[in-house]
Amino acid sequence: MAILLAVYNPDMRSLKAKCIASLDFLTTIIEGDRVILSPISIEHAKDIFHEFTEDITRYMIPKPLSDIAQTHEFIETCRKNMAAGSEMVFAITKIDNGEFIGICALHGNKNTQTPELGIWIKKSAHGKKLGREAIRYMTKWAKDNLVFSYFIYPVDQNNIPSRKIAESLGGVVLQERVRESMSGATLNEIVYKIETH
Repeated sequence: MAILLAVYNPDMRSLKAKCIASLDFLTTIIEGDRVILSPISIEHAKDIFHEFTEDITRYMIPKPLSDIAQTHEFIETCRKNMAAGSEMVFAITKIDNGEFIGICALHGNKNTQTPELGIWIKKSAHGKKLGREAIRYMTKWAKDNLVFSYFIYPVDQNNIPSRKIAESLGGVVLQERVRESMSGATLNEIVYKIETH
């Protein structure tokens, strides 16, 4: 789940809207039963910096950010990519009190026909199925509003909670691969294919 590898690329393809009018990802808000997904913004910087720890990144490509300035750069890059329509990056907050829970994203990457899902949830919110709810509502919104073939969702084979998210959405194994994280760890990834129907 390469959630903090945002690189602005003006040549990256945009995710395609189903309707004639283009979508503004910077104003899209998705409401679930217990969570709200809102576009990532600078107001989330302190929470992201504090919660995106070594433990959270254990099964991810990126490593924790070393200072708040890197967090600001990450957010600015995400917002540029969202304005260009190439990805959606949401802060996940609790609907009842606004508490920051984590980040979820839909990355267009180079092939917008197979956008990639990514998510991380802060440690204190683990085990409550808030990540599953966030991904479920984000994928439903994408299915209703975007044109693509299917989602991909790469997950380390040892990350059982994330595997359960993929499998709860009907994900089937598309491929397995080995990658190295930015921290130097070996990740044994399972790439799930999640259909749009």
